[in-house]
Amino acid sequence: MDSIQNMEIISSNLQTKQWRNTTEWYKNGKHTECEMYQRRMVNKITNSICHKSNVRINVVDFTMRSNPSPMKSLDGFEWSEDFDGCIQSDGLTNYFNFKMVCDVGGSQTRTMREVYHFIKSQLEHLLKYPDEPNNVRFINILDGDTSYKAMPKFHYLLNSPKYAQIKNKVYVGDLFQFQLWYLL
Repeated sequence: MDSIQNMEIISSNLQTKQWRNTTEWYKNGKHTECEMYQRRMVNKITNSICHKSNVRINVVDFTMRSNPSPMKSLDGFEWSEDFDGCIQSDGLTNYFNFKMVCDVGGSQTRTMREVYHFIKSQLEHLLKYPDEPNNVRFINILDGDTSYKAMPKFHYLLNSPKYAQIKNKVYVGDLFQFQLWYLL
C-alpha cells in the first residue's frame, strides 16, 4: 500500500481541466502528454514496460491484428482505434487503452461514445474467440472528470448479462482504481 500513497494519483472525479493545467507534466494537450503520464504511471504500478501497440479490433468480425494504417484501405472505418499499449508477462497479454477526458462539450461526448464502442468491441472479441479469455485482458484507463461522470454507462455495458462470463477480462476505470485493482 505504500507504493499507492507514493504515486500521487488522484481519483478521476478530481481531474478537472483546471487541475490538469496545473500539473508539471501537462503542456498544452498537443503532445500526447496525458497518454504519456498514464503510461508512466502504469509502468510504475505494474513494474513493467507498457509498449506502444498497433493492434486494432475489426468492428465487423471482431478479429484483432496489428494494423498501423487502416485508413489506407477501403475498410478503414471498420477498424477500431489502436490500443495505446501492451504488456506481456506470464502468458498473459494486457492491452491498454488510455484516455483523459476533462470538461464538457460535444467533442468530449463524442470521445466517450467512441470509447464505449471500443470497449463493446473488446467484449465482443472475447465472446467470439472463447480461447482468448484465458490469456488476453483489456485494460481501459479512463481519467478525467468527464470520464468519471460517464462511468455508469460503462458499468451498464459491462453488467449486461451477455457479457457475464467474460467481463472480468475487461477493466474499465481510472488510474487510481487501477492501482488498487492491480496491486490488491
